[in-house]
Formats: sequence, structure tokens, C-alpha cells
Amino acid sequence: MPQKKKLRVAMPAWEIGRSGSGLGAKVGGLGVIVEELPPELVKAAAAQDIELEVETLSPCFAFYDRNKLTRLEMRLPVTLAGHTFEFEAYEYLFPDGQKVIYFWDPGQLHWTISPAAIYPDDPHLGVRLFSAVSQAMAGYIKQKNFDTVHLHDYHVGLVPFYLGDDYLAQAAAHLTIHNATYQGVIPLIDGGYSSLDRLNLPGEKLFHKYFDFFDNLNLMKACMLKVHETGGKITTVSGDIAGTWGYAAELKRGHAEIYAQAYAQKGSPPGEVFVPNRHLDLFEKLPIAGITNGMGDRNRAENLPELKAEVLRQMQEKRGPHQPIFQNPTTQAEMLGRDHTFDVEHLDIKAQLRRLLHLEAFGSEPVGHPILITAVGRLVDQKNLGLVADIVERTLAYDNETKFIILASAPDGDAGGKASEVAFFRLAHIYPGRVYYNNGFNLPLSKLILAGGDFTLIPSRFEPCGLVDYEASLVGNVVIGRATGGLPKVAHCAYLYEWLDISDRAGEANAFFEQIKAAINTYRYNPMSHAELMRTAMRIDASWDASAAQYVRMYLYGLLTQKWQRERHNLVQKFTKTLKNDQKLFAEFFIPGQQEYNDPLDWELRAALL
Repeated sequence: MPQKKKLRVAMPAWEIGRSGSGLGAKVGGLGVIVEELPPELVKAAAAQDIELEVETLSPCFAFYDRNKLTRLEMRLPVTLAGHTFEFEAYEYLFPDGQKVIYFWDPGQLHWTISPAAIYPDDPHLGVRLFSAVSQAMAGYIKQKNFDTVHLHDYHVGLVPFYLGDDYLAQAAAHLTIHNATYQGVIPLIDGGYSSLDRLNLPGEKLFHKYFDFFDNLNLMKACMLKVHETGGKITTVSGDIAGTWGYAAELKRGHAEIYAQAYAQKGSPPGEVFVPNRHLDLFEKLPIAGITNGMGDRNRAENLPELKAEVLRQMQEKRGPHQPIFQNPTTQAEMLGRDHTFDVEHLDIKAQLRRLLHLEAFGSEPVGHPILITAVGRLVDQKNLGLVADIVERTLAYDNETKFIILASAPDGDAGGKASEVAFFRLAHIYPGRVYYNNGFNLPLSKLILAGGDFTLIPSRFEPCGLVDYEASLVGNVVIGRATGGLPKVAHCAYLYEWLDISDRAGEANAFFEQIKAAINTYRYNPMSHAELMRTAMRIDASWDASAAQYVRMYLYGLLTQKWQRERHNLVQKFTKTLKNDQKLFAEFFIPGQQEYNDPLDWELRAALL
């Protein structure tokens, strides 16, 4: 039998999830994805007859227990501002088989004492830390000789520069952008050259070519250019390889295009539009691919741990007897007394969850046929949940049995988010039997809200992929939200509105309310259609299978494009012949750059492939 193809992938990322283990951090979607993706990649590669080994590389934050880790005997020198010191590397193998390599230096990471303290507030402290960890990661990668480096977001965007061109000529580097709002824009210190020199990079050689962004450093821009230059792919977390929809398509759109669409949408000049690429026009010039995130099967209604009594009892034991998970005694007793997992054939259990949720939120049994509209998330500008407060009263007036159940909190120091908290508390006070608001964090409660609710509200300003839309849909909670980023992936079983003028809050609230009315009307007057919509949502294929397979194909493409980089000066026809059965795969991913990033030889090859 022929030997399996083997691939070794290094995956640098600032967050790795696994927060329950005490050896991981998860602030947002990045941590969720980096936790779930590696084992799915191994499975997808095996289906393609490839033996794939993935090592996740991440900082060793100070709150991790290093006594649980195995220290590696290796030297990882790092230089900052002319001072050289060494990082330590540690290894840990998680029960699912995933290996994580941690990088530690007390001088750089001593202040990371909690999951809330892994990103510096000071941008200059941040870039020093990103540089130091990236140097250590690059040192490890070069010693271990990986085939592919798969980078996640700008925090590790300096890794390719420390790997160097010689290494990148032999190993492919790819970048996945989880949120382009955060680009690592750093004010200069004593000019661009000096700023990079302090980070152990040749400033005069690199600043203007890669990093300069309106007289700042931009780490994402630099990484995008280096990855594209060396033949790797730049991907984001929703869309297709050609970037025709989702966040991949949104990032390609500049201010002028979005403004024109908003004008057409309103019929009058918009006051302000949100530009997802944050005016980094590189997104409009380089080929940005989309590979839509999946979600683990644990999130399906039939598997959800937070609907299982034993899991909840274990959580309660950790909390102690004086901190019940649920405040209503009946809800507490029934949720911890037996399992409430369900599927499309057992929606009677969802009805039981609706009852328990109503008891938890309002302290009484539901009377009549209330519609439970829910919202779960953070009160930050991206999520735009403050808009929900603007439509509550008119919705209550439109349907006298509709109720709102909201679990959302604002970060400290977020004035807009805190104002939304005040607005929700006010509504809950005025309408105590119809509006429930909780600004705490309670994971089991959030899962009960989604599983017991009828509709969930997601009016996001932008949503690179969207996870809560999947989470809600898979438990039969139909999405009402804004068609942005990755949310259109549930458009066939959701109510989505379009709105671009972010200065016209009243106009957006009207568009949002129209979809809420449509959802209520279907629920009330066409219950069979609503039931079918709910079942369709629960049947969504949110698995990682297709997405992980695309990433594996991207890794294979990376090996082929390295070959192209080495042979690009040969005749194009000669190269295409060497591809043989791989020509279709190569053509799928190979999209040349535009304008100043145009390479005529690439376009000649592209023409030969089509």
C-alpha cells in the first residue's frame, strides 16, 4: 500500500479556548474556533488519506498552572530593544489528542493574571509582547520544521517576519482573520524604522513596504502582505474561496461602495456607514477567501451538555448550595433532576423548556400562548444589542402576549453598553411580567434561554461569522437579525433585515421591527410554517466537516504554491503539466492580486488554468 501523505501544521494563536481546563483562554470567537478546529482538521485530513499533525502555539499566561505542563529542553532567544533573553517552552496533550505548545517569560507575561488580562491596554506594551512571543514561536517552528504555518489574527502576525524568507520558501504560511476591526495599529516611537528596530526587525527594509499605515504600524496589513507575497492564502471566517459572500465579500468593499448602497437603500444620503475593513484598502486589492466556521456537535439540541442533568449537578456542586444555577426552585429542581435534550422528533421537550424558562424569568406558569423573544450576548458596539431596547415597547403593544428575555452585559468602561443596561433595567421595571433582564454571566441560563425561546435577536453591526445564530438555530430558536457577515448562512430559516446607515438609529429600528412583526405574524397565524422553519433551523449542517476539509485543501494548495514560487520563472505550460490531477485544486484557490499587487506571470498562469 502507498504511504499516506504526511503534513505537519503549526497553528499560532493568542487564544486557544479550553478555558475549563485552566490551561486556555477564550475572550471571543477566536478561542472557540482554535479549540474546535485542530481535531476537526485531523479528522478531515484522514478522510483525504492524509496523516495530519497539528500543534497549537500560544502564550503561557500567568494564570496557567505550569506544574501541569511538560517543559521542553530548547533555547528560544528573543531580542527587544537590543536586549536578548530566552523564552521557555512547555507542552501539554489534551484528552482529545490536541498538542499545545506554550511560551513563557516572566518579564513579558507576569501581568496576565486572569482571562480578562491577556490583551494589554497600552499598544506599545502590546506590540512588545506580540513581538516577543512571535519570536519565540518562530524559533520553535524553525527547530521543529513544519510544512505549514496557519496564523490566526494580527497578534501573531509578526511570526512570518521572524521565520524569514528562506524558511517561507520551504513552508507555506496562511492567515485567518477572525475580526478585521482589530488590526494591531500601533503609534510609532521615534519613526517607523526605529519602531521596528526595537522589535528586532530591520525597520528601513520593512517599514514602508509592509507596516506603514497612516504613520502607524499595522500588524495585520504587514502579515497579509507577507503571506500573499510568499504564496499563502488569506482567509476569513465566512464566505467561499472566491470571496463572493459573507465576511470575505464585505471586507473587499470600500467606503464609496457601501455609501452608494446605503444611499440606494434609504433614498437619501446616509449620515454614516460602517466600513468592515476599517479603511485598510489592502482588503480590496488582495484575494480574500472565506471558509465558514463550523460548530461542534455538542451544540445540537440532542447533545447540549447544559441540558443534561448530570452536567448541571456537577456545575452546582462547584458553585455550592448557596448559589443555585437557576433562581426559580421548580426550574432548578427539574433541570437538575432529569435530562432535557431533544431533537426535531421530540419538540414536546422544547415546550417543557419554554415553561421552565418562563418560570425562571417571570416566576409564574405561562398563561395563554406567549411568544418568548430572547437576546443573549455582550452590550458592545459590534453586537448592537442596544437597538433591542428601542423596539421592545412597540413590540409589546403589537402583540399583547409577546415577552422579552434578555441576558446581556456591558464591559467596564463601555459607556454605550452601560447606557443599554440602564435602558433594559428600566423596561424590566416598567413591564415586570413581560420583560426580563439579567446583566450577569450564567452559561447554563444562557443555554436555557436559547433552548426555551422562540426567537433570538441578532442586530449586529458586523458579524465575521456568527456563532449565536448557529447556537440558537440548532435548538429551534429562530433568528431575527441583520443580514451582515456570516449571518446570511441561516437566511433560509431566519428573518433578516438590511440596513447600512449607522447614524439613523430610528430607521434601523423600523427595519428591525418589520422583521419582528413578520416573525410574530407567522407564529400566530401560520403555526405550521413556523414549526417547519424551526425544524429547518434545527437541521442546519453546522458541522466542521466541509470547513475543515477546505482548510486541509488549503494546506495542500500551500505546498503546491511553494512549488510555484520556486518554479515561477519556468514556462507556464511546463508548470501546469506538473500539476496533473492537482490542477483543479490549484485553480480553485489560485487568485492573483490586483493593481500594485498584480503579477503578470500569475495572471498568465491563471489564464492557462481556466
